Order: sequence, then C-alpha cells, then structure tokens
Amino acid sequence: IMNKRIILKCTPLRFYTPDDEALCFNWIEKIKCIKKCIGVGKELHLSIASNNISNGDLLNLMGLFDRYKFDSSQLKIFINDNNKELFEE
Repeated sequence: IMNKRIILKCTPLRFYTPDDEALCFNWIEKIKCIKKCIGVGKELHLSIASNNISNGDLLNLMGLFDRYKFDSSQLKIFINDNNKELFEE
C-alpha cells in the first residue's frame, strides 16, 4: 500500500447558516489526519498525509461526509483489515 498524499474533494458545499459553515470548518480542524483544507472553486480539498489513518479519524471523516452530503465513496481508500467492518452497511 502506497502512502502518498490523498486529496478528498468536498462537494457540493451547502451550508444552511453561517453557524453551520463554522461548525463544518471547526470539525475539519479537529480531525488530526487532515493536514490542509483548501478552497478550490466551489469545492473544499482536504489533504490527508497517507491512507493509514486512525479509526477515530475515519469515523470523523465518515460523519463529516455524511452530514454535509459529500461523496463518501472517496473514503474507501482508507479500508484496511482493522476497519473494514466500518464500511459494511
């Protein structure tokens, strides 16, 4: 498994209130595996150092992507033997 930098694209960006937007960015700041958050047009790009992240960070990413309706199929890059049950429906 290669440990190259991963970019997760967060789109569509849809916030209901300024507080909702602030909560999203506060949540992103608390997820340790996210090294950088960059706005690119109407997308947010989250830079992750490698595909080897903690289950806690993975669950936070899953929650974030679910809450804001980002494309969670991107998170499959993090599947490994220690977390595959998190991806089972």
